[in-house]
Amino acid sequence: MRSLAALILAAGRGERMNSDLVKVLHKAAGVPLIEHVLSSVRSAGIQKIAVVIGTQGNQLRSFLKGVTFVDQKVRLGTGHAVLQAKREFQNWSGDLLVLPADAPCIRFKTIKELVRTHRKSGGAATILTADILNPSGYGRILRRGEEVVGIREELDASDDERKITEINSGIYAFNARKLFKELVLIKQNSRKKEYYLTDVIEAFVGAGESVRAHKIEPEREILGVNTRKELSVAHQILNDQELERHSQAGVTILDPDQTVIAKGVKIGRDSVIHPFSWIEGDVIIGAKCEIGPFAKIRSGSRIADQVVVGSFVEVVRTKIGSKTLVKHLTYLGDAQIGKKVNVGAGTITANFNGKTKNKTVIRDGAFIGCDTILIAPVTVGKRVKTGAGAVLPAGQNIPAGKTVVGIPAKLVEKNKRKAK
Repeated sequence: MRSLAALILAAGRGERMNSDLVKVLHKAAGVPLIEHVLSSVRSAGIQKIAVVIGTQGNQLRSFLKGVTFVDQKVRLGTGHAVLQAKREFQNWSGDLLVLPADAPCIRFKTIKELVRTHRKSGGAATILTADILNPSGYGRILRRGEEVVGIREELDASDDERKITEINSGIYAFNARKLFKELVLIKQNSRKKEYYLTDVIEAFVGAGESVRAHKIEPEREILGVNTRKELSVAHQILNDQELERHSQAGVTILDPDQTVIAKGVKIGRDSVIHPFSWIEGDVIIGAKCEIGPFAKIRSGSRIADQVVVGSFVEVVRTKIGSKTLVKHLTYLGDAQIGKKVNVGAGTITANFNGKTKNKTVIRDGAFIGCDTILIAPVTVGKRVKTGAGAVLPAGQNIPAGKTVVGIPAKLVEKNKRKAK
């Protein structure tokens, strides 16, 4: 089987985003656009990956790992961008996947299907396409039967060509050697003064090479993000994909329209996610849990089996043991909660002292009364009970089996409780 590499185009400035942040680092479904693309490329089994960067490339250099960077110092179009990678791939004898960094909804399964079609056809190039009702703004696919004979950009299309509904996604599989052989010969577009990658298709045809298309449905998978509105649309598409993945894995999501789950979250079987729950990336939730409504689980959190995280609870970089209940109005930040702990309504772990984040540890079987404030660093032993409204100062660790009450919290002696 021929080897496969990927070239991701990320040199665009993204002026229509009206932002100081490079476009492809804007987040959809909790993950930067380019990271979605990289994830799909890697999940398709591609290990050799290069990224074309432009004038704001330093932001990407500090963010991306495990890729080769190719500089496009002057932005002269997509054809010019790909040509900058010639040195990187001049000895590459396999196929080259070329795709934009602002197409976050593309799935790895679609990439695999595109490559499979390309290799089956044996042609110089295969284009990922789709039929859409309103093709305005997209390049149109020109066909002669099964063969693609060209791609016409919107500005250069005739009236008849603008009626074509099959559009170019900007995602291609190329024979790498044939691509760079023809790419050096394409001419600058007279209107935009740029080198179009799409022009290489007609160059292939003129050289007697075969070009095919791989058409997908629905088309929303190939959405490109150029504006804040399109970013919102991409967020919804990606969220829908994640919710569907969890549903198929045995998770109940009661109201998909009011639930956000970032890409890569792991949720165990038979868990239930209530409406208005927000779950960020790098979160693991066990089996038979109940989350929400109005719960926020932030990155770095680990929740074991049969845990309840209920209404208006925020969990941040926290581990929660099995069968623990955190039902109402609670903030758990930088905490380690044991098994079978009951966390009363209004509990707060005060994890930040103005300079550093500190840890709260609550051991198995503890009962934390309503409105308890735990000022980190602090450790609460096994089966400890705290009275309602108790404040545990930093460093005041509570031994196992004890009860504390008051502000600041003090031990309640057993003989005094009996005397009452």
